[in-house]
Order: sequence, then C-alpha cells, then structure tokens
Amino acid sequence: FGRIIRHLEAGGLRNQYNIIATTDHGFVTYTGKQGLTDLLIGAGLKKDKDSDDVVLAEGAVYVKNRDQATIKKIVEVLHKTPWVGAVFTKGVQPGSMQGWVPGTFSFESVHYHHPERTGDILAAVNWNDNPNEWGYAGSDFSVGTAGHGGSSPYEIGIRLFAQGPDFKKGYVSELPSSIIDIVPTVLSFYGYSIPADMNGRVLYELLQKGKSEDTVPNHDVLMTEADYPWGTYKLRL
Repeated sequence: FGRIIRHLEAGGLRNQYNIIATTDHGFVTYTGKQGLTDLLIGAGLKKDKDSDDVVLAEGAVYVKNRDQATIKKIVEVLHKTPWVGAVFTKGVQPGSMQGWVPGTFSFESVHYHHPERTGDILAAVNWNDNPNEWGYAGSDFSVGTAGHGGSSPYEIGIRLFAQGPDFKKGYVSELPSSIIDIVPTVLSFYGYSIPADMNGRVLYELLQKGKSEDTVPNHDVLMTEADYPWGTYKLRL
C-alpha cells in the first residue's frame, strides 16, 4: 500500500485517484484455556473428541438426529459457562429474531440461516475490552492466539478509509455500511447505472457531490432470557 501511494506521489497523481481502504473483519487476542469440545465432554453431552453424537465445527454445534432434548441441555451448559457468550438456535418461526430455545437469538439475527449447512446451535465465546501486551483492546476466550470468529465489536465493527477528489475531506460517518457498498459507490463515480440485482448502496454521505443524506442510524436492542434452577440467563443484541 505504501509503494502504491509513493508511486502516485512521484507521478504527481496523488490527488487524481480515489483510494478506498478497508478490511473484511477485525481481530481480537485469544486468552481462553478451554474449548467447546472439552466443555461438552466434561458435561457428559459428548462421548469423546471423535464421537458423532455431537459434532463441533468452530462455534457450530451439530446434534445427531437434531434431538431437541439434547440441544436444550447443551444450551443450558453454554448459558451457565462464563467464558461462553451469545448463543443462537433456529428461529421460533421464519423471520423471528428469537431462537426456539429460551435465552437464544435466532440464526437469522446474525444471517446464519443457510438451509443446509447451519448447525443446531451457534455459540460465540465471551469477550471483554482488555488490551493485549501491545496495548490493543479487545480480548475473547477462544483457545489460540488471535482471530475473528466471535461477536465482539472489535471483530465485526471495522473501518473504511476513503480519500480522493470525489470524497469529502475530514468527514466521519456513523451510518452503517458494508463491503458490498464499495462497488455501487465506485460505479457512481463514473455515472454507470447500478444493476437492479446488485446488493449494496452508494455511500452518498462520503461523496463531495453526493445527495444530501439526513439518515440517522437506528439502534434496536433485543432481549431474551431463560430461567434455570441456578439462576436467570439474559442476552442482549
């Protein structure tokens, strides 16, 4: 990236090009000592690491024959474990944000509702704001060194930087945007029509000659909870 910038500067082209820089995810430091497989084996809900009664892939949990009683037992163990964070299950009904197991949100709430590949449970590890040894905030309780498979804002809330003749200078936007908005935005620079079946939107709020946008981010808070003999579990999205 630095070589590209230096090349443009050397040719006197720095102010003639629009430059957009972003990433597909953030990162957190892993500080966990135990994984979901060991947790479920210890709770007597999975026979051993190679058994097919319960199969785990990252945070996805697949239960043999989709046995609902076993799914509920696993969810309770996850709810009771401090280093486990948000838990998701199939929606109560299509389009619902609530999962069918009390205390869970639906797969749809996090766009995880693939008709074939989705597991029976999706579990994210818990997280906090603790900095690592280099001072970068964001830690979660996964086993390993670092990654981006959780639900913390450090992993899912990324930045987009843009500079050039078509962009406003020194402008900061809080409107939700996505990687899929980049292509429609670039097409708009050159007056190309945006295909009707293309996802994403033009980031007008960033553009010098963009439309006036008075849109304000809408923050919705969803709650779910479950009562157990050991206490009440609450989850907020």
